[in-house]
Amino acid sequence: MLSKTSKMPCKSISRDAFKCITGSKLAEKEGSVCFNCYARKGFYRMPSVKKAMEKREAFFNSDTFVEVMVELIGNDSFFRWFDSGDVAHVGMANSILDICEMTPNTRHWIPTKEYAIWKRALIERALPENVVLRASAPMVDEGPLLNWANTSTVHTEQPFGHECQAYKNNNKCGDCRACWDANVPNVSYKEH
Repeated sequence: MLSKTSKMPCKSISRDAFKCITGSKLAEKEGSVCFNCYARKGFYRMPSVKKAMEKREAFFNSDTFVEVMVELIGNDSFFRWFDSGDVAHVGMANSILDICEMTPNTRHWIPTKEYAIWKRALIERALPENVVLRASAPMVDEGPLLNWANTSTVHTEQPFGHECQAYKNNNKCGDCRACWDANVPNVSYKEH
């Protein structure tokens, strides 16, 4: 169920980018960060990948999702949610937060454009200390969103705050863990 992308230093989990609520709208909007989404073309359109995404979608909505994810993450130092796709509803957000609470030795990074879903989930509970929820700006070259402790942006020339160096490092994180660091207010990714 988990992914191990070549870029990141840890396991992750994805959802079908065609199921993104906000991302599907942004995919139609030129100049948005989702307009040329990597997870809506190429390798992601292969039948085997589509089938794996369908299985993963059923898993996200299964009664055993929390229990199995806690086991899969184990004592890993880092975990990334949604290397493609995004949270679908408040129930899913709460399940993710349950998993994060049950894996206190793991640093979790959750990028999102589903701001309203997370705001509703966080009305009745606090974000666990081992979680960085990064609200992603919807447009390329748009500054960080306000009213979020941690954000991310995409830039063409000038970064906003900390610039991700992966594009200079063979598209790999290397030793950097800025995305998982709550002390880094914004991570700015070079458009590619």
